[in-house]
This record gives sequence, structure tokens and C-alpha cells, in this order.
Amino acid sequence: MRRMRPALPILLITGLLLSAGPWSGAVAQTPPPAPAAPAAPAPPANPVTAESRKAATDLTDMIGVNRQSQQLIAIMRGQMIQLVMRSGSKPQDEATKIVDEVLMPDFTAQSAELTAQIVDVWAASFSLDDLNGLIAFYKTPLGQKLIATLPAVTQKGMAAGQAWGQRIYQAAIQKHRADLEARGLKF
Repeated sequence: MRRMRPALPILLITGLLLSAGPWSGAVAQTPPPAPAAPAAPAPPANPVTAESRKAATDLTDMIGVNRQSQQLIAIMRGQMIQLVMRSGSKPQDEATKIVDEVLMPDFTAQSAELTAQIVDVWAASFSLDDLNGLIAFYKTPLGQKLIATLPAVTQKGMAAGQAWGQRIYQAAIQKHRADLEARGLKF
């Protein structure tokens, strides 16, 4: 039986990349997020050593980060196709061919760099003892259950959040329609 891996790291990375990358316009139909509360100060980074990088590699392999990096690249591919379609008024099949032949080889050739950078994030975010503790945890029955269950839980949570955001967005649009139209917006 194929085991699912936690989707949280890829969702977080996707969110960061989508909000900062040149393809961020591809998600224009999604309502803008509410202003975030001030973030708590980040804990100090741990030194990244060969030992912590090895432990982070073992941990990220265990939870499927490399596979998730490939999924992230596939998500970006779809968004690039949409951008090419809009940028050049190209039909989907032609846009797909352009992305696959021109852009994707660069992503594929450098995908190991993404995984290495993610490993370094884990190595800097957790002490060596933390990484070893996480590895030990993920080897337990509960850790294995988390690995198997987290993708579905994350997906359901994201769907609930998206449905909530769309509902609030639509209600706010209706409530403030006159003011928004006065500011030049059309719905």
C-alpha cells in the first residue's frame, strides 16, 4: 500500500513561492488574504553543520520532502502554463509545449537545489537533538500515523479555510458593493 506523506511543507513552500514569485498573478481569483497578525519573533537559527544537515536530510526523506518538491514544481508548471496562455494569448496545448520545452528543463535541472535549501531550512530551524527526536518520533506508530494522515487533514483544513474565506469575501463584497463600485471596482 502506498503511504501518503505530510503535505504541510509543500503547502507552506507553495504559499511562499506563489506569494513572492512571478507567477503570483495566476491565483487572481482567490480573494486577498486578511492582514496577518504580527508574527512572533522567530527563534534564533541553529548552526547548520554537516551533522545537522545529515539529520535534516534523513528527516526530510522520511516525511517525503523531495517528493513534495517535485509536486511543488508540478504546481508551478501549471501556473506557468496559465501565465503563458495569458501573456501570449496562446491556447493551452501551445502554452504547455512552451513551458515544457523552454522553462521546465531549468526547473528539472535545479530541483535538487530546492530540496537542499529545504533541508538547510530544517537544519537551521531545529537543533540536532530536535532533528533526532523528530526522526525517532516519526518511526513510532503515532509518527507513522501522522505521516499517513497529515495530507488528508491538511487538505481538509485548507478546503475549510478556502470555503470560509470565499464566504466572507462574497459577503463583504455584497455588504460594501456601493463603496467598492464608487472606487472604480466592478463586480
